[in-house]
Amino acid sequence: MSEGYRNQTRNCILQKDDVGRAKRSTYDLPDDNHAFGRAEQPDMEGAGEVTMNWAAHVPSSKQGPDQRDFLRINKKAAGSKVTSARDLREFTKMNDIKVAPTGPSGVLPKIIPSDVIPSFAYGVKARPSTPIHQVLNGDYEAAENNRLEALYRQREDALEARQKKHKVQMTKSAKAQIENARALKTAEGAPDPPAPFKMNKYKNVSSKLNLAPLGKSASTPAL
Repeated sequence: MSEGYRNQTRNCILQKDDVGRAKRSTYDLPDDNHAFGRAEQPDMEGAGEVTMNWAAHVPSSKQGPDQRDFLRINKKAAGSKVTSARDLREFTKMNDIKVAPTGPSGVLPKIIPSDVIPSFAYGVKARPSTPIHQVLNGDYEAAENNRLEALYRQREDALEARQKKHKVQMTKSAKAQIENARALKTAEGAPDPPAPFKMNKYKNVSSKLNLAPLGKSASTPAL
């Protein structure tokens, strides 16, 4: 095959390339200013608008009670030995199962006191500050002294009232008998003091310790 035929043919396989050069194209290509590919419509928002503006999330619509529950339909169809698409279509016509209304997800929120009483405060109530001015003036000491005096006075009044209540009123004859008994006891003299206690087996035992009569001590100074 001649070199001229190779250069004139439009078969890309027969084209011969030079060292370090690409093969000459056999296709009718547009000029160098042409851009290949599909032209896309530019976005309304660029990178600046996307990064500087925050779009809030819009949740998808929830399933309503008028929608079919395909999960339960398929389970029921599998239990009824439905194996083909045609039988499933007939089965869904006879068994139109709707989506059950969903209850609240998760644990219900607990009601705390501040939800009912806006002025409710949590924590332990701290004690009020010490009135140092009253402490320095001695107001607490004076109040305590007054309280103690009132308490002692109340006890004394109660004791006097109790003594007056239980006081025995003596008659003249009772007083004379008491005075005569006291005079008779004084005239007879005081009774002898009782003997010291001693066991019966030691009553007749004499002392074996002989003590000399105490005389003048040698250490007594001469006067």
